This record gives sequence, structure tokens and C-alpha cells, in this order.
Amino acid sequence: MFIKKLFLSINILFFLYFSIQLLVFTDEFAKENIGFFNHAVAGLAEIIGIIFFSFFLALIIIFFKGLEKQFPFFLTIFLTQFIIGVNFWRYILTNSPGESNLDTITFNAILFSVSSLISFYFLISTRKK
Repeated sequence: MFIKKLFLSINILFFLYFSIQLLVFTDEFAKENIGFFNHAVAGLAEIIGIIFFSFFLALIIIFFKGLEKQFPFFLTIFLTQFIIGVNFWRYILTNSPGESNLDTITFNAILFSVSSLISFYFLISTRKK
């Protein structure tokens, strides 16, 4: 049970970090990670930040209520993290960072990959029950 709480805490911190980055530091985040900034990018970043903040709040509730019967939610989180991670790795493998840089993209790719592995663990552990 300790490892599940630890992994859940890591996922909570992951979504808190990215939601703050996307909601509070929208301009800086867009310039650093995307390479440019305009109002369309800012709007999209804020929408993704709201989604990540919603995941953060839901995971806090799950932390206190328990992991039982949360398979659909963990599937959603896993797919989100996995697909975003694959997209970041695509930029790295093709060496095409666009307006951003490979260091930032590599950092995000590693973060999303590790988090998706943690979410995959939750998928497996909640599916058994």
C-alpha cells in the first residue's frame, strides 16, 4: 500500500507542477516549451492547465478515498501521459524541436514517460480487483 500511495503522490505532484506552469506561467511556459507565444497558444495552454488541475484534484480525492474502482480514470490519465510522452519522443528522435530546444523537450519526455509508467502500474493494480 505504501508504494501505491508514493506513486499516487508522484502523480499528484506531476499534475500540480504542470498545471501551475500552464496556468500561472502561461507566457513563459509557451516560450520555453513551444518556442513562441500568441493568444491561441496561450488559450490552449490554459485549457490543458485546467485539465491537468482537474486531474490533480481528482487524484487528491483518490489519495484519501482509496484506489478502488478507479480504472477508467487511471486509463484516462495513462493515455494522456503516454500520448503526450510519445509526441515529445517523436520530436527528439526526429531531431526537430521546432522553435523550442531539445533539452526542454527531453526533460518533458522523460517526465511524461516516467509518469505514464506510474499510471500504467495503477492500471494493472486496479484491474486485478
